[in-house]
Amino acid sequence: MPVSKIRDYDVVVAGTGAGGLVGALRAAERGLRVLVLEKADVCGGTTALSGAGLWAPANLHVLAAGQPDDLDLARTYLANTVGARTPLSMQEAFLQAAAPTIAWLEEKGVRFSFMTGYPDYHPDEPGGLLTGRAITPKAIRPAVMQALDHKVQPTLPMGHGGPPIPDTGPEGPLWGGQSLIAQLLTACATAGVDVWTSTAFTDLVLEAGAVVGVTALRAGTTVEIAAPAGVLLASGGFEHNTEMRRAYQHEVVDHDDWSLGVPGNTGDGIAAGIKAGAATDLLEDCWWAPGFLRPDGGPSFLLWERAAPTGIIVDQDGRRWVNEGTPYNTFGHEMLAAAESGRPCIPSWYVFDQHALDTYGFGGLRPGDDTSEWVAAGAFVRADDLAGLASALGASALVETADRWNVLVEKGIDEDFGRGDEGSYERQLLAVFQRYPGIAGPHEWPNPSMAPLARGPFYAGRVVLSDLGTKGGLVCDEHAQVTRPDGSTIPGLFACGNTMASMMGHAYPGPGACITPAMAFGWLAADQMTSGVANGVKT
Repeated sequence: MPVSKIRDYDVVVAGTGAGGLVGALRAAERGLRVLVLEKADVCGGTTALSGAGLWAPANLHVLAAGQPDDLDLARTYLANTVGARTPLSMQEAFLQAAAPTIAWLEEKGVRFSFMTGYPDYHPDEPGGLLTGRAITPKAIRPAVMQALDHKVQPTLPMGHGGPPIPDTGPEGPLWGGQSLIAQLLTACATAGVDVWTSTAFTDLVLEAGAVVGVTALRAGTTVEIAAPAGVLLASGGFEHNTEMRRAYQHEVVDHDDWSLGVPGNTGDGIAAGIKAGAATDLLEDCWWAPGFLRPDGGPSFLLWERAAPTGIIVDQDGRRWVNEGTPYNTFGHEMLAAAESGRPCIPSWYVFDQHALDTYGFGGLRPGDDTSEWVAAGAFVRADDLAGLASALGASALVETADRWNVLVEKGIDEDFGRGDEGSYERQLLAVFQRYPGIAGPHEWPNPSMAPLARGPFYAGRVVLSDLGTKGGLVCDEHAQVTRPDGSTIPGLFACGNTMASMMGHAYPGPGACITPAMAFGWLAADQMTSGVANGVKT
């Protein structure tokens, strides 16, 4: 059966996450005809599931808030977090593009605000800011979403890691990734960008080594779409491709059902790039995040609970092994390292008491919610006392660990792991989350990140090594153009987001260190396409 050939576009973008939509919007603004392909029947990818914090040093909102930030300070911070793991040219390209991307989006009607006091993830490193550089999309009314031609990926069942704020109902504001994707789709529609949902990118079309288009599966039919100005692969990582995870990652992380990435992220763009001759890097790594297994078996992102005084994390023997409030990507690396050393910590147990549950909630449960269904489903193990919980878990050291913890709570100092030390990341993070409605404020113990395990019944939930997506992908240059192992570029081929090997290396400097580079390099890719050199001819 002949393949239908479409020649109505200059640029094809695969993926409707933030990176793909920014690239599409930028290319359309600069005069190119743009088509965006989305494999799912909804738009937004993993971006739509996220809180959409954005880490863009020295952007207009950070500076307007009076933060002592500039690119030299951010450059120092990257040198002490990312280091030399990725080319300095890529780090510099991000620094130079991130703030202008945000400013340009504001001109296009995409609105942001400063996340007051949300710290960098390593504020103790030179160049780090305890008061933070993070911004977030402004909340939007549901009418904005309802006016879109396409639906947006719904949020995770238990949220994106924030505290269990009250449900505002169908007329309430939409936050985070939902807001960002809706605003970007609105801007793209205004700019004339076409979006095809339920259309799977399948391969690249090459001529004489240059990418000149793509093939896609649409309504059961293969179509070939020309892209003379370039193809931007923004189709996510491979977190839900078990074969690729087993080929590239540690044997303990082949549970793709533990990932928080959207199910469609199966590495399609990365596989096509490899087939076309692209170099790859960082395939062994992820944007790690501790996850709690809900009653339905899926993971919930454990973020704020680990900073709040809700309990402790112990291994299968009942021993603490980590500062629970450690930034989530670092937590994942420490969990892997501990497992490789022989510690039985995948999964671990999050142990807390009734007081913590009644005060803060947990994993999407609001304070006062009934836990019986969660216990019946096996998401929680419950016992009247710690000895009973230790017996149920087979964690022989749990009672001793809890006794030690309670002594440290009285002192207000975690002498073992430093949780909630004065000026620490987790203490600042807790202060941020306490601004949410319904979250307890004044704390009754010396350290606001620590409370005793004292009032039964007691609970334990499994903590697994989850992720927000894979981090490795196609190696690109500072224009987001995909390169071969010899360093030469593949004409016409660009990548961003988790399809690109992250310029952050193994690090995660701050909230949005995943999404913001996707947006910045999508912006840079579009600029390169419109510079007239993407395929060696003026576009």
